[in-house]
Amino acid sequence: MSKGERKLETDYTLELWDSTVFLRPSLNMKYLYIELTTRCNLKCKMCFKQYWEDKEGDMDYNLFLKILNDTQEFPSIKMIFLGGIGEPTVYPKFTDAVKEIKDRGYALGLSTNGTLLNKSLIDFLINEQVDLIYFSMDALPVQSNQVRLGHVTSEITGANIKKIIEEKKRRVLPKPSISVEVVATKENYKQLPEMAKYLNELGVDSMLISNLLPMTEEQVNDIVYDGKVDMSKIVDELEKISSYGIYIKIPYFELKTERRCEFDENNAVVIRWDGEVSPCYRFLHTYYEYIFGRKKKVNAYSFGNVKNRSLKDIWLDPKYSKFRFVMKNYMYPSCTDCPLRNACDFVKTSDIDCWGNEPSCADCLWSRRLIFCPIPQYMYGKYF
Repeated sequence: MSKGERKLETDYTLELWDSTVFLRPSLNMKYLYIELTTRCNLKCKMCFKQYWEDKEGDMDYNLFLKILNDTQEFPSIKMIFLGGIGEPTVYPKFTDAVKEIKDRGYALGLSTNGTLLNKSLIDFLINEQVDLIYFSMDALPVQSNQVRLGHVTSEITGANIKKIIEEKKRRVLPKPSISVEVVATKENYKQLPEMAKYLNELGVDSMLISNLLPMTEEQVNDIVYDGKVDMSKIVDELEKISSYGIYIKIPYFELKTERRCEFDENNAVVIRWDGEVSPCYRFLHTYYEYIFGRKKKVNAYSFGNVKNRSLKDIWLDPKYSKFRFVMKNYMYPSCTDCPLRNACDFVKTSDIDCWGNEPSCADCLWSRRLIFCPIPQYMYGKYF
């Protein structure tokens, strides 16, 4: 038993039908995601930010330091990732936060649109030995107007990626690893192989393709996983490219029975800018999503706030421990393909499912591997 798996005085019982399960949670968190801010310098039409009900805000820096202090209780941490729904580089003390994480000896990942990375900031990230930078890019530079609603971002992002890779080569440095996330839609799916080739030639380490999660009725028509688009040839081309160069993580493009929550299986946690502790990105904020055209309200869900509780206490809390056990063993219904889904009140929100689980993961497209989040272990198996 590793140090992170040591038994604690926090055993719980969970009643399941005619059985009793004994839970022994340990301090085995592996990935900690911190949302420094919900502000962003862009207004991308596919982003959650444009449709949620939450207010904007920046994390208090003293709260950030308190989170890092709390994290010392978890010996299994593999990486701290600055992500969430916002652009971390607009955070007033962004460079201080990066330096603090690295000075404490943690591996550091970063999710960014890349448009604010000037030479000074690029040099800083390389000098601080940031381990992973994760860029968003939904079109080739010459096609960026198609996707980004007037924000010509791919040209800037691509140029900054190139600068980082060239500087790495010049200094003969292995870090940071560079990845690009692309959201597949009817607007850009035919260009995915071309994008993969472009990123491969650029020297990008990996490419993560995720499907669009519609936030509006109009966006429902943009998805490519409803059976109306034949993605087989696109997938074949991507797999060929991946076999000789860039690693490409490809989602499913049709609903399958298999469910797999990468956040839960990798013991990941997300802390919102105001200190609320969420089990994943999906429950970080409140918004409406469309599941194969069916409107659903996802309400933000927190297992506690690190302002008034330690991260350790929240992680070991009976409710959170039981939630992780249930989710990790997929002991929840499947609303997405349930024959009663169009007549059931449980599917209207994410609050609770018909088995009594709360919050409800029974309609989650992430667990169906249609939507992906940046889990470094899976996306960068050969690096982390």
